[in-house]
This record gives sequence, C-alpha cells and structure tokens, in this order.
Amino acid sequence: MKVKIFQSIYVVLLVFLSTNIRAQDSSHVKKSALVKTIWDIPHKTLWEKWMWIHRSITFGITKEQKINYDTAYITSYHKQLVISLPISTRFLQFSLIDFKSGNKLTFAPNLEYDLGISLSSRWASFIVNTGVKVYGGDIDVKGKTKYQDYQLNLYGRKFTTDMFVQYYSGFYIKNSQSYSNYVSDKPFVIRPDVFALNIGVSSYYIVNHRRFSYQNSFSFVERQKKSAGSFLIGLYYSYFNTDGNSTLVDTPFRGSFDTLSLIKNGHTNNFGLNLGYIYTLVFLKKFYVTGSLVQGVGGEQIGYQRDDNSMYHQLVGGAGKLNVRAALGYDSGKYFIGGMGMIDYYLLKGNWNSTFDYSFGKFMIYSGYRFSVLKKERKFLRRLKLIDY
Repeated sequence: MKVKIFQSIYVVLLVFLSTNIRAQDSSHVKKSALVKTIWDIPHKTLWEKWMWIHRSITFGITKEQKINYDTAYITSYHKQLVISLPISTRFLQFSLIDFKSGNKLTFAPNLEYDLGISLSSRWASFIVNTGVKVYGGDIDVKGKTKYQDYQLNLYGRKFTTDMFVQYYSGFYIKNSQSYSNYVSDKPFVIRPDVFALNIGVSSYYIVNHRRFSYQNSFSFVERQKKSAGSFLIGLYYSYFNTDGNSTLVDTPFRGSFDTLSLIKNGHTNNFGLNLGYIYTLVFLKKFYVTGSLVQGVGGEQIGYQRDDNSMYHQLVGGAGKLNVRAALGYDSGKYFIGGMGMIDYYLLKGNWNSTFDYSFGKFMIYSGYRFSVLKKERKFLRRLKLIDY
C-alpha cells in the first residue's frame, strides 16, 4: 500500500511540473519518434534535464523491443495490462532440531486465505491485498498469527529474481501430539510469544530462454504455445531469526531435548548456488502444467543463545535448500484461470548440538484477463510530457 501511495505522489508531481512549466518550454523539439537512444532526448535546459531522467526510463520501457524468443513456442502480451483475482495464502514455518535425541519442534503459523488483486507488467508481478478474508484458521485451536509478508517476483526473459521480507508473530507447535508428555484437550501448544524474521533473495538464469517462458505460469504476460523446459542456474541468500519471551523449548517438551538444545533465540545466514530444472507441458493447446525443482548447495552460519545464557556459533559447509514450484492452468489468450504454488525449504546441515530448518512460500488460485491498453497508455504518457516532447 505504501508503494502505491508513493507512486501516486510521483505521478501527481509529474503532472504538476509538466502543466506549470509547459509555458516556459515553448520551443518545439523533434518528436520522440526520431529518438534512437536516450541521448537523443532533449536535455539542455534545466527543465529538460529534470524531465530527461523520467523520459529515459519511459523510453526504455516503451521502446519497441527486439524479439529474442522463438515465436513458435512463446506468445508475448507485454503490451497489455494483466489483471487477476487471486485467493492466496503465504507462510513461514520453522523447526528446532536436537541432533542428539533426534527430536524436533515444528512452529507453524495459523494460515489465512485472502482475496487480492494481482497486477502483472513487463517485468514484475505483485499482489495488492483487498482485506477480504476468504478463510481464517481456527484461532481457538491454533492461536492468532500476525504477519507482514512481502514477496516480490521479477520475471525476465533470461533472469528471474525472488525477493522476500517476512515477519511472523504467533505460532502453534504442529507436532505437539507426537510427544507422550503432552496431555491436553487441545491438539496443539500455542506460542503467541514466538516471532520469526526471514529476509533474502534468490535468482536464476534461464538457460533455454528462447523457447521456455517463466512468465507463462507465474506472471501471465506470456503464453507457452509448445511444451519446453530449461536448466536453471543462480545464487541465493537468506537470513532467518527467531525468538520468544522465554525459551523455545517449553514445558512439556523439555524432558525430550538435550540440555544443549534448550534455546532462547537463534539465527542463521544461508548462501549458495542454485541448480535445477523447470518444464511446462502444454496439452489440448490451451492447458498447461509446470513443475520446477531447484537444489541449492552452499554454506550456513548459525548462532543461538541457550537458556543458561551460553552462546553457540558455527560456520559449516554442505547446507542447502530446495525450491519447488508447480502450476496448472488454462489460457485462451484473453482469459486465463489456474493455480500455483512455490516453496523454499532450507535443509540446514549439522551433526552436533542443534539447528533450525525453515520453509516459506505461497499458494494461490486465480482467474484473470488481459486488457489492451496501449493507446490509453500512450495518451497518459503524452499528457505527462514523457513522450512526443
């Protein structure tokens, strides 16, 4: 919502400046149709220098792009506005693992399913939450989870990048009933005091970018016409941190854990190389199924504070993560419908003391429509003096 407010202020500022300084900029310069590079855009006067920044960005976005894909495999809708209505949920959960006993506690959030509005452009796809809750978990059984979850996915022709910032407060212990010491009329221990923070980025290079479209299944600005796949190569980094008011291993689980695994708070830094494959199967011309599996291999720096205030820090290799994506849909060109999901699961290496495994992701079902807005877009940009200057 903050991003939307800043964008609105930016547009209003441009409108104000263009309407108030237009009288001072009476000289008629050559039309933007003659502009071949950004340096051909007028930038002599103070006003032109100010507008040159915005006109250069507009020029880069709106200029005719060279076709760098196989049109027998991919149809592009980059000049259209893609709007969809998703029902989605996002999550962040983690496990505290005691290597000596083999026991673990899995902390899970109480998931909610919300109605949103998804907007997809030439490169990015994002969801605006409408505040309409379609389904909320049983608070009496699982407690209440408060969260701020921002996941930005940038889908390009050759590269894709996932960026995320997640803050969750309020968990329930998912495997409470697996411990014989847990005796209660409720299925889970609720921990409203526990919070978790996850920040990171993961990128991929699409080797077969000429015939395979990542945007077919995940941002809907392209359509895969024939079945194709691609190897994926990239890098990842993630920072995870968790804490509670007292201890993470609370009664009645303490007797099942080694004293070295009685932890107050902890964090991990994870980094490495992504290697994987993605494939889209097209059938009956307009239906598709997409599956992706990417293995991350790298290192882990872990640190935590135990209940007795002793500290532990370790940097180890051999840690990794697993990224899984799946999508199923129908795409007629104008109208599309389907579902998708993506999960990142961090498999943290260790053979002594304790560590954390954690996972995050999102799931959604959606229906959408593509609108031809090229004429309206040019009219709007012309009024802002960003083209035909």
